[in-house]
Parts: sequence; structure tokens; C-alpha cells
Amino acid sequence: MKQFLLSIFLKLYAQWAGATGKPYPNSVLLLPPYSPGSYGDAAVVTSFVENLASRGIERIGLIKYQDSDDWSSVNGIRETFSLEDYFHYEAWKIRFSFCKKISEYEQFFILGTDVMDGYYSPKDSLERIYLTELGAQTGRPTRIVSFSFNAHPIPACVTALRHLSPSVHLFSRDPVSQKRLESHLQRPVTLTADIAFLLRPREGNISAGIEQWIDEQQKDNGIVVGINANHVLVEKFSEITIEKLVKAYQEALQEIHAAYPDIRFLFIPHDIRGDASDVVIAEAIFRTLPPNLQQVSKIVPSPCHPAEIKHIVSRLSFVLSGKMHLAIACLSQGVPVACIAYQDKFEGLFQHFEMEDMSLAPEELLLPGKLSQFFLKRFNKKENLSAQIQTHLPRVLQLAEKNLV
Repeated sequence: MKQFLLSIFLKLYAQWAGATGKPYPNSVLLLPPYSPGSYGDAAVVTSFVENLASRGIERIGLIKYQDSDDWSSVNGIRETFSLEDYFHYEAWKIRFSFCKKISEYEQFFILGTDVMDGYYSPKDSLERIYLTELGAQTGRPTRIVSFSFNAHPIPACVTALRHLSPSVHLFSRDPVSQKRLESHLQRPVTLTADIAFLLRPREGNISAGIEQWIDEQQKDNGIVVGINANHVLVEKFSEITIEKLVKAYQEALQEIHAAYPDIRFLFIPHDIRGDASDVVIAEAIFRTLPPNLQQVSKIVPSPCHPAEIKHIVSRLSFVLSGKMHLAIACLSQGVPVACIAYQDKFEGLFQHFEMEDMSLAPEELLLPGKLSQFFLKRFNKKENLSAQIQTHLPRVLQLAEKNLV
């Protein structure tokens, strides 16, 4: 009974706060996908903040999942507001404070990416959806933007999304997810593309050092390709251990180099979280390579800003990626990329470019010779793939802009 009464009182308070609050002019409050650590999340947040600012948004606030979250690398955020007590303890007091905070802004955006369908954590997804509904109850324009939806969403998340206020606008980042959402929710969903397509490449100290290395490799007619091994595979697939993942990549790189001795490998970690991060896996693969391959390989130092990563990949001939936002960085630069698809969100990404058969299922990764065969088949078509990307990219960029208007 107490919970029921609190929920009624909170709804009334949200409506009152929205009606009486005086928002900052030209202001937006953002809920990021998660705490910092993923370059993909950083690319989404950075791109959104920069593009909002370029469109005249003068005050951008950002919600933190933990008090210790540090978003200082993103220029343009004027204020942060921690909801640690809500996400950790589901405290009621902070919910009221949250409603008051939303009332200080003109709009509320939820950066949905791949965290709305319960794949990583049903609890976390439901908490985000709950905050979305609170935003709508204040009367402030509220939208979930730049997000995908997998083929097997958690039923509780589907139900919660279906019961969102009609005023909440949904913006799916690919056509496959759009169809799934409209089928599950029976409500309109706007088709967009990932906001990270609009992230502006940026030179920096790390990218300058990597570019110098690339120049040195290319002087000897070297062909530099990017390699990313995703640590999430170890967490989500019981048959994939760090040792097996490292062995699969080590063998594949040797087979690739045997087929193309001029190939050079640039390892690109794209997530620095956890004890078995992309960085740890990249270093482990590098250590297992024979000396002749180590001499023509390099690891991008971490941490590295996603805008620098985007600048770096523009210099590459091809990329093998386990991370979708690294793939987006490549595609937005016209660089062909093949992926290890740990979620079916990759299918929708490539559909934007009318590209098929560009991803390998994780269960095939450990099969002898499979990874190198997968890579080489697509590497051999890299010029045609690049031309196809360039043909479709203008439309994809236009779709990405729709998240903002």
C-alpha cells in the first residue's frame, strides 16, 4: 500500500513540477546509455552533445548512474545530476528530485542504444523506461533516441515500453529494429540512424602517433587493417573463454598474414571496462603473435577519445570489429568493416547500406579457419564495399539527423 500511495503522489508531483517549473531556455537533459568506459557510449554522448550545441541548445544537462561518473571528456555539458540512489537502491526521495530536475529543462532525451530491450540487464532497462515515463509525466517533450531492439526482448521490457505515455516519441536506429518495435508495441516508431554517425573526427596526440606508424607501414607498401576483439563475447557466451578467444584471433591473424604478407595489424580496443576489457584481450592476442607479426602490429593506446578513433580508422583499408560503434566509425568514414555479431543489432546497421553477410556469429568464431576465411572473403571485395558505403552514406547521415529534430 505504501508503494502504491508513493507512486500516486510522485505522479501528481511530476505533473505539478512540470506545470510550475520554469525551464532554462534552449535546454535539454540527457540520460546516457550507461556509466563511462565504453567508447561506443562516449561516441553517442559526444555526438549528441556537440550536435545539440550546434543547433542552438545552450544548456545541456546529463544524468549520472553513479556519483563517480566522469564525463569531463565531453565538452558542452553544463550540469550533471546523479541518480545513484535510484539505480542502486531504488530510493524514492531521489525520484522526486529527478522530477524537479526535469522541470528545469525544456526536453528530456534518453540515449537508448542497445540498453532498452533487457539484453544486458532487464532491471537496468526497466529503470530507464520508468525514468522515461516520469519525464513524460512532467509534460516535458520526452523521447528515446538512437536505439535498437533485438529479436528476443525481455517480455517485461516490451510491456513497459508498450505502456509508455503516447507523448513519448521513439526513434529507432535501424529498419529491422523499427519493424520489431512497431510489431511489439503497436505504436509508431520513427526510423533514424545511430547518432554516432554524426560524430566529427578529431586529431589528437594519440591519433598523431598512430598516423605516423601507419605512414611508416605504408612506405613499405603495407596494407593496414584494424582489429577489434570484443570482451563481451567472453561474458555472454559460456563456450568462449579468454584463452579460446585469443587463440582464435592469433591463428586467424597468422592465416591472414600468410595470404597477404603486406598486411599490418592495428588493434583497436573500444571498451576499457572490467578486468577482461578490450584492452586486456588486445594485449593478450599481441603477446601470442610470432615476432614477425608483432613487428608489423600495434595497439591503439587507451584511453582514446572516440573522435580520435574515428580519425584513425579513416586511414585504414579494412576493419574487423567486434563492436558496433567501431563499425559505425568505419562506415561513416567510408571504410569497409566486417563484424563479429554478438547481437542481431548488426543486421539492422548493415541494412542501412544494403549490405548482407557482413557478420560472423560468435559460435562460428572458434571453428578452425573460420575467422580468417570470413575476413579474407570480405577483404578481397573491399573496393566494391567502400563504393557501396559511399553510395548510401548521405542518406544514413540524414537519418541520423532525425534524432535531433
